[in-house]
Amino acid sequence: MTATRTADLRARLKSLSRLSLADLPTPLLELPRLSEHLGGPRLLVKREDQTGMAFGGNKVREFEYSVAPAVDEGYDVLLHGAASQSNQSRVTAATAARLGLKAVMVGRQDAHAEPVNGNLLLTTLFGAEVHLVQSGEERQRVIEQLEAAGHKVYDTSSDGYYLRSVAYVDGCLELQDQLLERDLRADGIYLASGMHTHCGLSVGAAALGMDARIVGISMSPQDDTVEQGRLAATANHVAELLDLDLNFGPEDFETYGAYAGQAYGVPTSAGLEALRLAARYEALVLDPVYTSKAFAGMIDHIRQGQWNKDQTLVFVHTGGTPGLFAYAQEVL
Repeated sequence: MTATRTADLRARLKSLSRLSLADLPTPLLELPRLSEHLGGPRLLVKREDQTGMAFGGNKVREFEYSVAPAVDEGYDVLLHGAASQSNQSRVTAATAARLGLKAVMVGRQDAHAEPVNGNLLLTTLFGAEVHLVQSGEERQRVIEQLEAAGHKVYDTSSDGYYLRSVAYVDGCLELQDQLLERDLRADGIYLASGMHTHCGLSVGAAALGMDARIVGISMSPQDDTVEQGRLAATANHVAELLDLDLNFGPEDFETYGAYAGQAYGVPTSAGLEALRLAARYEALVLDPVYTSKAFAGMIDHIRQGQWNKDQTLVFVHTGGTPGLFAYAQEVL
């Protein structure tokens, strides 16, 4: 049954247009010293920070599917805007450079915009036209100016939206293959959850019949019930896109905003502890905005006794490490 489900899901994914951007498969590595330090369970890390292009991260895998329509439909500008240290802006700029398109970043003039460092430095290095603004109105003016000049603008946040989750249905297949090769079963899968990695893994796991808790740790404070509903709605769109006979409700998703701290982009003490533990026990580099908070949530669940030493957890490292260099004062 597993082989049949796997073959069927692969066929559905192959029917979609896809670019070649990432170095795949990404490694699945053991974390034995940290597992021993925590008293179990067995810990593994799925290295999505090693997707290759532009210092890697989950966005590289996502863009293989979500930016394909931009190429197919003749767009000439890839645009993104978020925090000044946005990982997605970095990968948008890198993807544009790889494809020979124009990149425009309309980011926020925030606390980590100066000095130019980390993701912002890389975004600039990849040739993006960078605008750091104070409001959404300023962002919209940039887009209108581009369109008035005859450009066809593809926003990597909103365009190809559901295809970003589709990419992690494919990622779930890859992870399952790696686990089966080692005769392993994941009891739990942890990740920094915004939307698409969590949603795609959940759809993939349901399609494949994987029995694992998929636990999302949000990088921003949230109403968990509302977020569960958002994840379920997106998952149902993705299932429909792939013509899968699946239906998701909020109860199918596990997500926690309690580990986010006071705000997005603000490190937490537990996250910084997790960042240091990963570095000092396994030479694993996390970032202070996303993966350190997710790792802290996983560690807290282990310390609460939610997992025992005979179980296996996979931490999906979604990347973001270039941002670490802009947070030196908070980390050290």
